[in-house]
Amino acid sequence: MNLEPNALDVRRLLTRVPQLAQAPFEARDAVAACLRARPTAPGEIVISAGTPGDSLYFVLEGEFEVVLSDRSVTLKPGDFFGEIGLLYGERTATVSSRTEGLLLALPGEYLPRLRSVFPGIQAILEKAAKERIQRR
Repeated sequence: MNLEPNALDVRRLLTRVPQLAQAPFEARDAVAACLRARPTAPGEIVISAGTPGDSLYFVLEGEFEVVLSDRSVTLKPGDFFGEIGLLYGERTATVSSRTEGLLLALPGEYLPRLRSVFPGIQAILEKAAKERIQRR
């Protein structure tokens, strides 16, 4: 597993995220510049329901399990999670790594800067959060 993805890996991943695939190159580049690699071990809890939401995560490698109150969902490369907590302050699900994994974390502290260079990111995150909340 490549623990330090290069810029090409990051840009390739962002084109696989449907919500970002049609974004202008400059916008995806701005997002890519803010991402930090976060390797995970099998069984590792990445986020826990009820805790403060301080980052958004993109799955680069591995499988992750999202545990909701009534079911679980598997996330794979190209998926992302954590937008609800990042936008609204508190995590609503627990996510753990099923396998060795590699996430790209977008720390919340970068969100204001991203909004200035990529105003559409707010709408993308809000739409994703709304859709996930409605599916529950």
